[in-house]
Amino acid sequence: MKKGFFATVSLFLALSLPLAACGDGAGDGSLHILDDNYRNWYEIFVRSYCDSGEDGVGDLKGVTSKLDYISEMGYNGIWLMPVCESTTYHGYDVVDYYTVERDYGTNDDMKELVREAHARGIHVIVDMVLNHSSSANEWFQKATAALKNGETTGENAKYLDYYRFSQTEQSGYRPVSGADGWYYEGQFDTIMPDLNLDSEAVREEIEDILSFWLTEMDCDGFRLDACTSYYTGNPTKNISFLKFLNETAKSVKEDAYIVGEVWLGSNAQIRQYYDSGIDSCFLFPMSAGASDISSVKALFGSIQTRPGEAFVQLLSDYQEIYDIGTQAPFLCNHDTSRAANMFAGAMQIKMGAGIMSLMNGNVFVYYGDEIGMRCADPDSDPTKRIAMRWAEKDMAEGQVFIPPQPGVAMGKSAYPNGSVESQQDDPDSILNYYKAAMRLRNRHPELARGRVEAIAQDDPYLAAFTKTYGEGKITVLVNLSDFESREVDVSGYGELQDVLDAGKEATALNGKTLVMQPYSIAIFR
Repeated sequence: MKKGFFATVSLFLALSLPLAACGDGAGDGSLHILDDNYRNWYEIFVRSYCDSGEDGVGDLKGVTSKLDYISEMGYNGIWLMPVCESTTYHGYDVVDYYTVERDYGTNDDMKELVREAHARGIHVIVDMVLNHSSSANEWFQKATAALKNGETTGENAKYLDYYRFSQTEQSGYRPVSGADGWYYEGQFDTIMPDLNLDSEAVREEIEDILSFWLTEMDCDGFRLDACTSYYTGNPTKNISFLKFLNETAKSVKEDAYIVGEVWLGSNAQIRQYYDSGIDSCFLFPMSAGASDISSVKALFGSIQTRPGEAFVQLLSDYQEIYDIGTQAPFLCNHDTSRAANMFAGAMQIKMGAGIMSLMNGNVFVYYGDEIGMRCADPDSDPTKRIAMRWAEKDMAEGQVFIPPQPGVAMGKSAYPNGSVESQQDDPDSILNYYKAAMRLRNRHPELARGRVEAIAQDDPYLAAFTKTYGEGKITVLVNLSDFESREVDVSGYGELQDVLDAGKEATALNGKTLVMQPYSIAIFR
């Protein structure tokens, strides 16, 4: 009998149960993917993902070549980190909002990627950086030229309104080179001057930019960068500006999906930003960037004496706090440590993904987490954005071999669990667990959309709850113990549909008793 996180097919056939392996339950193994804005999103840093040109740098054609892999993994949405022309490796200083970064390819390459993604039912959103531009952007170059030359009228002078200039040195302001006595706001970096978002001219530019990416490029929406920094320290104005962005985008494409980076410590603070009307805000309190007991990591630690109850309470709390919009849970992204840094060992890495897969809203997975990549220095952004590992061979086809910045290590220690190639045929691999977890969401629409109701349990490690969406209702059981199986009376829960095990032992149904292995999930309908 072959064991793994797959429920053992022969065992269940012997017990005459309609349960198949790893999310293929309900007898026929069918998916039930709804065509709406609830999706499994996959975050990609193009520079580090896949190289189609054999120059060692990832590009858009490389991403296009991996669309079948992305689809097979169960992702039906892609978030591309910035793809506009930029002076930096990361792209968060935009030189030209209408031109794709030359290292990544051309505008036509971008159009091809979107077209091929749509052919596979995959939506594409792009990172839109509107808090600031690059200092190399033509707008800033012309504005500072006007200051240097003392121009108050003419072509250059009109761009003075595009940025926040002052003759008084203030916090976050930096001197304008060559224009004595003048300063510009640049809260993030000297090469990232803040845009004057109160300017009507800037807002007209933004309207054109959003329209270009939604129509000419046919993208499906935006991830909005640095939403809390549009007006530093002023949530009211931030929310008002987000409302403008949301309404502008949806006037162009009604179903455009908008998710904002609202990196704040409390759910109440994040909830305010939903008043803008945007679809989602990232759920930072549950991620690797969080330090309190509401993070997924806390469910695995001694900080929780009743982790099962705590998980159900977490789902219920989120449901009540986020009473509008769509939650956007994630374990990590390009600004945090990776999931494999966050969790202890392969079983926890898997179970972290399993827990996330049960949450409401749109889940976001950072590329490489599905193979258990690690970052050597969680305080260094470039180490969080190193190359995806496709094969064991260093120079395999498509493999990126140039690090995001010189000197950033991309050795085997960053890939302790191996590559896509080494994990694909291993049923116990992290990769196949992620695939199974995403498949759960694609089989059961209730997971993303359902109303949560707790089922009382005496067992401190057992989470039990239902999710109801429309006419559909599922019951979910989770064993959050890392070392003990639980015997659960499941009479009245309906038919067992799916089992997801993080370890090598298989959860099994014995009559009306389900023997749940450590770190396991079961779904009934």
